[in-house]
Amino acid sequence: MAARPRDIPDLYLAPVALDLDERLAQFEGRTDDEISHDLVLATNREPRGTGERAELALEAVTHLVDTHGWEVGWCPRGLRMSHDENELVLGVPESLRRYLADPAADAGR
Repeated sequence: MAARPRDIPDLYLAPVALDLDERLAQFEGRTDDEISHDLVLATNREPRGTGERAELALEAVTHLVDTHGWEVGWCPRGLRMSHDENELVLGVPESLRRYLADPAADAGR
C-alpha cells in the first residue's frame, strides 16, 4: 500500500522534487568546464577536488529552493531527498555524473 502524507513536508514532496529536477536538468549536455563555470557563478567558490565539486553542485542545485524539511544529498543512484522514513532519488544527467566522478579533472585545477 502506498504511504499517505502524514505531515506538511510530505505534502511538499512533488513541488520540491520538481524544482530540484529542473535544476538538475540544467546540467544536461554541459561539458566539465561549463559545469565548473556554472558552479563558480552559483556558489562564488571554485571547486578544488571531487568532494568539493559534489558539495558545490549540491549547493547550486538547492540554492533558493525551499525544501520544506526534506533533506537533500548525493547517493550512488543520484540526488536523494529524504524525510523521516520516506525517500526519493532523482536521476542525475550523465554530464553532471561524469563531472562529479572524474578525478582527472582535479589534476587540471
